[in-house]
Amino acid sequence: MASRLMASRAQERPAEPAFIVGADGRSMSWRGLATYAERLRTLAAGRRLPRRARLGLVIGDPLAFTAGYLGALAAGFTVVPVDPRLSASERDAALDRLRVDVVVTDAPAERGAAGVETWLAGRGGPVLAYPATTAAWPSASAAMRPAVLLTSSGTTGTPKGIPLSEWQLLHAARRVAGHHGFGPGQRGYSPLPLFHVNAQVMGLLATLVSGGSLVLDRRFEPDVYWSRVAEWSPTWLNTVPAVLAALVTQAPPPEALAARLRFARSASAPLPDATRRAFTAHTGIGVLETYGMTEAAGQITANPLDVTARRAGSVGLPVGIGLTVVGPDGHPARPGSRGMIMLRGRQVIGRYLELAGHGAERSRAARDAGGWLPTGDLGFRDEDGFVYLVGRADDVINRGGEKVYPQEVENVLLGHPAVGAAAVVAAPHDRLGQVPVAFVTVRAHLAAPGLVEELYRRCDDRLPRYKRPVRIAIAAALPTGPTGKVLRRTLRDDLLALDGSR
Repeated sequence: MASRLMASRAQERPAEPAFIVGADGRSMSWRGLATYAERLRTLAAGRRLPRRARLGLVIGDPLAFTAGYLGALAAGFTVVPVDPRLSASERDAALDRLRVDVVVTDAPAERGAAGVETWLAGRGGPVLAYPATTAAWPSASAAMRPAVLLTSSGTTGTPKGIPLSEWQLLHAARRVAGHHGFGPGQRGYSPLPLFHVNAQVMGLLATLVSGGSLVLDRRFEPDVYWSRVAEWSPTWLNTVPAVLAALVTQAPPPEALAARLRFARSASAPLPDATRRAFTAHTGIGVLETYGMTEAAGQITANPLDVTARRAGSVGLPVGIGLTVVGPDGHPARPGSRGMIMLRGRQVIGRYLELAGHGAERSRAARDAGGWLPTGDLGFRDEDGFVYLVGRADDVINRGGEKVYPQEVENVLLGHPAVGAAAVVAAPHDRLGQVPVAFVTVRAHLAAPGLVEELYRRCDDRLPRYKRPVRIAIAAALPTGPTGKVLRRTLRDDLLALDGSR
């Protein structure tokens, strides 16, 4: 499927730049992508790689990653993206855990874990850097051979292997392209990490299926963001809440530039309403809030393109996927009632891959007997079916039998203009079991003595007693993953360094 699409694009518009690096203007045409895939196929045949061998992409350069990802997908291998920022020991552990057969990298001085074959990701195609030193390919005992093997974020527990088929990925990309109105005349700008499903499906694959173009950057740089947008004239922006919050602190874009942008799409982490309002007021650009997860190959819900039809605080309506909210009794919840969000459909994975241990690889069921996958996300739907998220099930704080949803408290704290970011986690308590503790960052130019007491008073005025944080701590920064999700486990560990409570 991907191979046919790439060949079609190469025939229709061979020399047209499909992917462009915003920082330096390097680009790759559709013909260049098709050539890269063919050269990858040739090298793999010469190395006698089996079909669906696992190719680990440890690539920092966005153009090299794009060519490797789409080329390997078109050539019929299992693509295993790995965070290129990992230390050598972390990288080798990940490659071993994921049973990668070949490491494809743009760091020529490095090779993968001991014995793993390494290819150098060149501009025109990969070249052999270090041959394998073992007789058998590491994936010989693989339990699953998907098109792409990703891992969960691990923000609340041990990461799981998430296998996605080529059909699931391209189906998701078509849903994204259709909902957002992508086509040959559309261009996106995405400085998000490419080893994450959002950038892969919303960016690379949606561009492939729609025939548009995409501007990429290795990382988000707030001080040059609007100049990149001005230089490359995208029609939409791929963002996460952390990006939107950072752009509020920069000078706003010129009105003419903002007027050319259809929307800034937000995904990958909950978007505080205060951040959405501040970004639009500051830039004049509307935010299209969405919700997705790796297990569904990306997008699950999205707000309508029509600005007047969007619902503030909602992540929108399901886009071509089965979704229900289940209450504590296991039955579908009534509109407005909170419960676990469940997904169903061919585009949702059926099994997880176990990543711990050695020996024969194992998988386990991801869905229940009715075919529903529990997302771990809590939320509700309104009378019109719009979905609202209230937090993760693992993050809910049980304070003496009363449930505290961190997002509610965080939104109150974020309503103060001096607060840049906020996160609320559970602290152990001898009598109540758990109590909420808040960490906040402060906008430097708005920092003032007495801010913490102001925040306590703000919570007293807007929250019932059991929801109020017993401690508010100012942090230099909140620990986050690559897409801006707060690493709550790290914050809970940091609680050990806090003394006393309010």
